[in-house]
Amino acid sequence: MHLAEILVQDVSWLLYIYMICILAWAFMSFFPDAYATPIGRLLESLVMPVIRPIRRFLPAIAGLDFSPLLALIVVYAVAELLQELASTGFVNLISTVFDVIFQFISALVLVILVLLLIRVLLGFLHVDPWHPFVYSLRRITDRLVAPIQRSARVQADMAAMIGLVIAVVVYIALAQVLFPILTRGLQQA
Repeated sequence: MHLAEILVQDVSWLLYIYMICILAWAFMSFFPDAYATPIGRLLESLVMPVIRPIRRFLPAIAGLDFSPLLALIVVYAVAELLQELASTGFVNLISTVFDVIFQFISALVLVILVLLLIRVLLGFLHVDPWHPFVYSLRRITDRLVAPIQRSARVQADMAAMIGLVIAVVVYIALAQVLFPILTRGLQQA
């Protein structure tokens, strides 16, 4: 291994440790006064420089702050990119970058799929629509369900099921068919 590969792998491992710090910081919100402890202040000083800019363009949705989740996704994507670059010896840079982008898009579609699945399951179980979790989940997924509801002229729960089927088909088409073909084509180029 060359020195550059070792350094890049070390940086990617530091990014994975930073992801653990973001998770710990996010989970501290469940415990009162946790941010006032020395560990809480340390995590806050480590995490807030990344969270603060994300909060500027991603406001809270239905009272939920998704900036730690987006920070985790971005840090993970950068760490994966560095790991891929180090494992290929910095050869075929374009293919590596597109591979990480494809993984990121697949993960995003998978998150949408899981959110719609939870909404459909909660609809089947007839959970109280005014429960804070159910209400927040409906507010988050309404932007995905509303266009389907308008175009198919169906109720919201049926539109969520249609959206779930569409998300499954898109995920399978992208992650299992299109992205592997494109990645192989870029690696051969």
